[in-house]
Amino acid sequence: MAPVDGQLWHGNPFPLIPVVRLGPASDLGEVAVRGGDSGNAHIDTPLVRDLQTLITDYFAPPAAAGRRGRAVALVGGFGLGKSHALRHGHQWVRARHPGTAMWIVDEPVQDMGRLYRDRLRGPGDTGQGRQAFEDLVRDYYAYVTAARVGAQEDDPRRETLLQIAEGLRDRTLDPDKVISALRYDPEVMHADLRGKLNEVTEHRRFATALALLLEPAFKRMVWNWLSGEEPAEPLRERGITEALGPSGGGSAAAGIDRVFDALAVQGFLYGRVGRSYVLLVDSLEKALDWPEENRRTFMDAFERLVNIYTSHGGLLVFCTSPQGLRALRSSIHERVVQLWPIGLDESHTRELVAEYLAASAPPAARSGRGGVGPFEDESLRLLHELTDGVPREVLRVSRLAWQSSEDSEGAVREVSGATVLRAVRALHEQVSLRQVQDDVHEALDLGQWRIASRDPVPARLSRSQDDRDEVLYWLSPAPNTYLAVVHTRSVLLADDAERITTHVHGLRSAVRPGRFEALLVVNGLASQPMLDRLGRAIGSRPLLYQPGDFARAVHEALLQLQRRLFQEQSESGFVELSERLRRDMEQQTAELRAVRNSLAALAVEAQTSHTRPPRAVAQEADVAGSELPGPVRRRFRDALAMLETVTRRVADRTADLRTAATPADLSVLGCATLVRTLTEDFRSAVVGWARAAAPGGATEFQLGELRRICREYECAVEVLPVHLLGGAGPQHPLTSARTVEVLAEEVWGALSTATAS
Repeated sequence: MAPVDGQLWHGNPFPLIPVVRLGPASDLGEVAVRGGDSGNAHIDTPLVRDLQTLITDYFAPPAAAGRRGRAVALVGGFGLGKSHALRHGHQWVRARHPGTAMWIVDEPVQDMGRLYRDRLRGPGDTGQGRQAFEDLVRDYYAYVTAARVGAQEDDPRRETLLQIAEGLRDRTLDPDKVISALRYDPEVMHADLRGKLNEVTEHRRFATALALLLEPAFKRMVWNWLSGEEPAEPLRERGITEALGPSGGGSAAAGIDRVFDALAVQGFLYGRVGRSYVLLVDSLEKALDWPEENRRTFMDAFERLVNIYTSHGGLLVFCTSPQGLRALRSSIHERVVQLWPIGLDESHTRELVAEYLAASAPPAARSGRGGVGPFEDESLRLLHELTDGVPREVLRVSRLAWQSSEDSEGAVREVSGATVLRAVRALHEQVSLRQVQDDVHEALDLGQWRIASRDPVPARLSRSQDDRDEVLYWLSPAPNTYLAVVHTRSVLLADDAERITTHVHGLRSAVRPGRFEALLVVNGLASQPMLDRLGRAIGSRPLLYQPGDFARAVHEALLQLQRRLFQEQSESGFVELSERLRRDMEQQTAELRAVRNSLAALAVEAQTSHTRPPRAVAQEADVAGSELPGPVRRRFRDALAMLETVTRRVADRTADLRTAATPADLSVLGCATLVRTLTEDFRSAVVGWARAAAPGGATEFQLGELRRICREYECAVEVLPVHLLGGAGPQHPLTSARTVEVLAEEVWGALSTATAS
């Protein structure tokens, strides 16, 4: 809704960098950061509601068997609100369950020891959290002591011991006083504690450290070590020799394992005494860019942590890209609840803009028509459509559109649809045409693509009328076959799509039909629906320019289009061949009607000197194929002589019987005549090919053309009833049918070998 006349807005309410982080720099969103990130406004998206439902279910009163652990993955592309939902979940837990132990990893790094020491937020970050953790260790100590006390079945004090064990489990008795009163050795209890913790990790140092945490003399040393520092000498004497991270030249992979072991042990303690505990991890996919050893170690350690949390009553929530999820084993997928965010719908887009406007709305707007402020309905519609509802893009465009709408005094009266369009173009059209050309040229070098020696269309057709679209390169992967790499800017409106479609269709009509494909490179923004629309209109999926490995993307797209061209060319050849066969069969049918009435005369003619003997046919074949290598010439000669023999045999039999030709005789004669015509055409095509291919210099394309010629003959023979031809006589080792069926393969083998030698 447009603002009322005269209403002015001051101060851009949209964030400069619309990115949410879980690290302490943004204080988890608990304090608004002016223009700093996208955490200053919140709307209840389906992702937020689904995550909150899962968290609420986790904190529901546990069943008799104990609290059920779970792992939740927020999976999706960048800017869809995964981190925002994760931070909102953190705030919800803090508000409703303030005593919950929670660890926060804002982003995995290879130096996990440094992250653990400097950036990972957990219960030990505050004095209150440390005291709570010490109480936890003491509770677990009571749990172990109760188990030992209750196990003394032969002790005459059994009833009293059972009451003591119950008091320890209820935390109404002090385990230290119980040990002193019952004269148990504390070291035995410490050993029992270590044994229990070894269920989690094979490293005894965690068990030793947590047992020492209960002793005042070691408390500070243990906390320093648990905070990531090097162990003090008394701890070294007791087997704790390494920090929770790579030290003394240790590898990053070793540090990753140690940190995850520490998180597993601490979480295990909470689970064993029935308390809730939560781990939040953002940007898990960052580990995919690490060296192989570190990446594999991180993923293995993370999967172990998922197993600990799901098996021992914890809640683990992590954000990742689809690629990051695929990097985890399929067995982990079965243990993880997946939530996939999608773009905002139009109503949520309007709500997001309204939430940010609320903080800086003038008094008139607050008391009157609030909601969309200076944003017109058309501008909000475009804002949603052009960004696909991705929250981060909505905020980026909104900030720039606002900035473009400010007058000389910094006031904004309205943000129009045209301003939104300009903002989108300014954000997404920052790469120069020269840079795109350089990347495309790198792709051509990568695939050694052949640039056409001349453009197949006049220069005026290579550009659109407004010069917004132009052909960067004409490629010619085969003679009279072209690939055009077409550059365009953002495709935002229907008019843009219509202009590009008209241009590409004009190029297609100017080139021989069936021999043209276009790769459209969009240097700017195009929504997914717009890309789909363009793909349907021009026949190929456009590529959005993305910095990085764009050259390889162009190369692979060109390969796909080249395969399509060759496939269409081959299919076109088959269609032409089928049509030719149809015409030939119609002609043969007409001729066979005439032959039916005069076959007797043909038989008489076969007995006269005018009928050519097979040797004469062979001599003619040698003359016609004189430019071919000897082995190829002989194969054509033998095939044609064999077909002549079949024709003579039918004619002789009919003449001897002096009866009308039977339908079977006519079928054999028609098939032999048609196969002979095809064989002579095949020989002519091979002779023409041999003239163009110099010995020892046949190119890959020329060999491909030879293979196509041979394949066409094979396809033609396959559809004819050559089995009717019968035997070829004692002088032929193959049947007549087999002779013509293998002819193409023999010609290919002999010629491809001869031209390569």
